[in-house]
Amino acid sequence: MPYDEILSIETLVQPKEEDFQKHFMDKERPVKIAGALEHWPAMQKWSLDYFAENFGNETIGVECFEPGQRGPGNNSPQGYVKNLRFQELKLGDLIHILRDKPDQMYYMASHPFRKTFPGLREDLRVHPYVKRHIQHIPGAHMDSYLWIGPSGTHTPMHIDPMPNFLTQVMGRKKVYLFPPDQASKNLYIGEFERATFSPVDLENPDFDKYPNFRFCTPYEVIIEPGESLHIPRNWGHCVISMDVSISVSTFFISYPQLFKLVPEFFGEVLKRAVEGWRWKNMDNERAGLNPPPRSERAP
Repeated sequence: MPYDEILSIETLVQPKEEDFQKHFMDKERPVKIAGALEHWPAMQKWSLDYFAENFGNETIGVECFEPGQRGPGNNSPQGYVKNLRFQELKLGDLIHILRDKPDQMYYMASHPFRKTFPGLREDLRVHPYVKRHIQHIPGAHMDSYLWIGPSGTHTPMHIDPMPNFLTQVMGRKKVYLFPPDQASKNLYIGEFERATFSPVDLENPDFDKYPNFRFCTPYEVIIEPGESLHIPRNWGHCVISMDVSISVSTFFISYPQLFKLVPEFFGEVLKRAVEGWRWKNMDNERAGLNPPPRSERAP
């Protein structure tokens, strides 16, 4: 990593809701929260065996990479876009690959709960630090999303237009975060095929092409099972799986944020809706969350 300094994210154990709201949500600061989700049945029930036994026949969309296409030192966003393909699989087949062929990097990413897995949402409760906020806006793809994948998955640096909680149920993930001022000035967001992604390779940055990246000072945090990371809107972040993992991301927005950002927010929603509609594979809702490169969209 080419950084002179890496900062740490504060960890709070079961903070009061008003403290989270005042010191982190209102100020749009990240924080890791521990010890607050033991009441979720998912924390006791979910495993690869659980999903194979109960949902193995469910059809899912999977990000697919062949051996050698992703891995340490080989995780550029350009390689991600070039080599990424989507494939429909039975969840049971994905779990078989995770167990027996982990080097193939098959990843069920951003799978919306409301599409499949009947009854699975009962294993989750309303996130205690989200329940006062807006959790659904029609057309905005605000929901909880499920991620199941192998060790070594590497989601390139990007920003999200809404805050979210990334919660680990099984396995660990490492996250690098960059404040909005760094994201806008030094990550070159918007100068890539995916509008919300950075073209900079986190592991092997090209300082000749992206000289401002040398001025970045990232935050680093590891999320353990039962912990949630608050990722504020417009914070650049890169997520790396350290183990075979099961994660849940929960998108939301506060009322003050929504009122303040109405033009930007709904403009972004409309833009993403149009981009997703133009993509022939929009039946996979991931197109709405992260529209594909322009070269993959229908004319």
